[in-house]
Amino acid sequence: MVRTLPLFSGLIVGWFLSQPSPAKPAPVIRQVITTKKVLALTFDDGPSRTWTPKVLAALNHDHVKATFFIVGSHATKRPDLIRAELKDGMNIGSHGTEHLLLRNKSADVIRQEVQTNAQILESLGSPKPTLYRMPGGIADSTALKTLGQMGYTVIGWSIDTRDWRHRNTADTMAKMVEQQASPGAIVIFHDGPNGSEATVGAVKMLIPALKRQGYQFVTVQQMLKLEHRPRI
Repeated sequence: MVRTLPLFSGLIVGWFLSQPSPAKPAPVIRQVITTKKVLALTFDDGPSRTWTPKVLAALNHDHVKATFFIVGSHATKRPDLIRAELKDGMNIGSHGTEHLLLRNKSADVIRQEVQTNAQILESLGSPKPTLYRMPGGIADSTALKTLGQMGYTVIGWSIDTRDWRHRNTADTMAKMVEQQASPGAIVIFHDGPNGSEATVGAVKMLIPALKRQGYQFVTVQQMLKLEHRPRI
């Protein structure tokens, strides 16, 4: 009996050491700390037949790459627009299958929402998404833990144009972004059903204005490579 205690104790210790540590909530990256004058434009809720082509045309006119957070149910109806984004070198992230708010949802429901959209995007030629933007920016610890376990980087924003409310003019939004711009900033627009001509106009205005200030436009994926210590 005395001889078996050390072995038994060792097995217990080994078992505990082999167990995965409790998952921590994934951080929400709203801005990247960097000294480089870079800024990321992001677009949520698309693609839409009306607004996505206009946004892409505005970006391509000034040779700018941006990040699109795609809703799977919209992508299945407009697969050609996902392919156009990929062809133009845009960064594709996930915004869920049905734009589901991730608060007070079970881990199983969250996984289904996230995995289904990944499958949709991959079927349309996109690499498996690694970036996730929570609809409405709303989530809880269960959602953030689940997304972290699934290997996603959760992306928020530091400049909110609130273009989905259809209250701000293009000039107002462009000036807002100019005034709030800083190295590593992430700007949120929408190219889905709640997009507007004001969104397109703002993009057309702010790109040359910020380029004159020395800013470069990069995708979120590119920005994350510049600095690994996100501002949370």
